[in-house]
Amino acid sequence: MQREAETHATEDAKRREEVETYNTADTLAYTAEKTLREQKDKIPSDLNQEVESKVAAVRSALQGTDTEAIRRATQELNESLQKVGAAIYQQQQQPPGGEAPPGGETPPGKEGGEGGDEGTVEGEFHEV
Repeated sequence: MQREAETHATEDAKRREEVETYNTADTLAYTAEKTLREQKDKIPSDLNQEVESKVAAVRSALQGTDTEAIRRATQELNESLQKVGAAIYQQQQQPPGGEAPPGGETPPGKEGGEGGDEGTVEGEFHEV
């Protein structure tokens, strides 16, 4: 039995690699679709179309058995998703209207007044 396992070890490793590649690609395609749905208003339309086409390429590659084609399509989709992440991050760094970002933090260069401490109020408390 052990000898049989050793003879099939390379086949098993190859099959495992194929399954992991398939699962990674499927998960990435799902994540990309979810990101497009949830962040549609923050993603430029040309980038949105690019990601949709890459998702379609991954889905079509998953229909076949060519592991290398799945890897290439997954890599291209991953690169497009990084562009989406950069676009969302950049948009969060520059809020519209010059308002302060959520969390009450003041963006760099927007401190109030000369001292910068005008918004700070010190208070005293007494234990009763």
